[in-house]
Amino acid sequence: MKIPPLILLLVVTLTVVNGSKILGIFTSPGYSQYILGERLLELLAKRGHHVTMISEFEPKEPIQNYVTLKLDKSGSFHDTFDLTEWQTKNNYQSTIEFLELCKYYTEIPLKQSQIQEFIRSNETFDLVIVENFCNEAHVGFAGHFGAPVVIFSSQPMHEWSSHFVGNVNLPSISTNSLSSLTNRMGFYERLQSFCLNLFYSIYKELYFYPEQQELMDKYFPNKMDLKNLTQNVEMLLVFGHPLTTEPSLLTSAVVEVGGFHIKPRKLPAEIQTFLNGAKQGAILVSLGSNVPCQLLTKEQLNAFLNAFRKLSHSILWKCDMDVPNKPSNVLFSKWLPQTDVLAHPNVIAFVTHNGLLSTTEAMYYGVPMISIPVFGDQMKNAARAVKLGVAQKLNIIDLKEEDLLETMKNVAQNPQFRNKMKILSQMFRDQPSSPADRALNSIEYVLKYRPGKYLRSPALDLFWYELYSVDVVLFILGLFVTINLLLLFVIRKLLYAKRISKRKTA
Repeated sequence: MKIPPLILLLVVTLTVVNGSKILGIFTSPGYSQYILGERLLELLAKRGHHVTMISEFEPKEPIQNYVTLKLDKSGSFHDTFDLTEWQTKNNYQSTIEFLELCKYYTEIPLKQSQIQEFIRSNETFDLVIVENFCNEAHVGFAGHFGAPVVIFSSQPMHEWSSHFVGNVNLPSISTNSLSSLTNRMGFYERLQSFCLNLFYSIYKELYFYPEQQELMDKYFPNKMDLKNLTQNVEMLLVFGHPLTTEPSLLTSAVVEVGGFHIKPRKLPAEIQTFLNGAKQGAILVSLGSNVPCQLLTKEQLNAFLNAFRKLSHSILWKCDMDVPNKPSNVLFSKWLPQTDVLAHPNVIAFVTHNGLLSTTEAMYYGVPMISIPVFGDQMKNAARAVKLGVAQKLNIIDLKEEDLLETMKNVAQNPQFRNKMKILSQMFRDQPSSPADRALNSIEYVLKYRPGKYLRSPALDLFWYELYSVDVVLFILGLFVTINLLLLFVIRKLLYAKRISKRKTA
């Protein structure tokens, strides 16, 4: 029996899209980044795709069509350096140290025996999704397996990922991710932003990219060009939204999916009971997976405990150590389902490090924040939240009981913080399409059409001086100077001729 062409095309398309083999590279040691990767690949698996995740973490429950290639533990960021000391560094020192740290965490997975065995296998994939955390050498997985690549960034659009799609970052409105500058700047701040962006670009070109190329040459059997791979990305998914991060200039190959991971779940019984009984409201305290309680000094820990004792509110604290003399209004937990806790109506404030996931979840559920940023993009996220009027900021280095108590009272009890956050929460939720649908539809669009060459920004093919029209400006200035010099020359000649004529007639 002859199959009609239209039916055959439909069957082939459905087979390609719904049964694709997808490799996810989520090797960051931060559990927050893994949460996003697991949720993205889980959603793809539920749509019928067969996904393989490379990570040092794995799902708590088995997921159909989802396989983990587990990495050995590489340690967390706070094992590598002193996070509180980070705040004493200037932006240039932070940039160098951060990129050196990225090189370290890029190499750790590549040299593990199970990954080398996987690279030498005969596996094939229809798509590779690489989480970008300044680990450009990992794009080599796509080149090695001959598959198109989608970059996923757990950050909004900024200098870490803009080069993949030729997204233009103007330093006057796009500030460095490690600084606390926002996109509303005076002259001095714009000067700072320009110098820092210039330094970052030069350092990456001279040191970081060559090092990433060396790692790719060392751990992949076939010679591949890093720049060619990174400039032929099909699409870039960024965990951003204009409310939680900053409004951005985005190319056609960029899709914002901030908040796609949020899904309602049932709270554990003990936490549910505790929050239900919080008649004066509850305050959630969590400084993220990279700032455990053990990292706090004795003075900082006492500042928290003494402040909590003086509050009438219930305190739910993510703290993975035994604390002596616990205040009666505090429930300690080594692990918390943070998103679901923030969803509880009795939670009235959130003491947070302002990681982007925490900031996004707080905004989604309308919970105002006490910001204690420590590392990386947390500084910028905190500055943004303060500017929006939904947070107050404290410094972890000189954290004092009195300041913490006053700030917690103000944010928890002053209705202006919660009212502003509720408005932003409504705006964040009321989107034409859900972030999860945008993420999944974009990936399946790549599987169907491989649109990268059509979405590719011409900025990728220009030198920096062409992109910013420096050559045009110099040409116009040169032409202006040349014309003025010629005019000056002609005028001087005419004046000289006139003087000579006068002398002759005299």
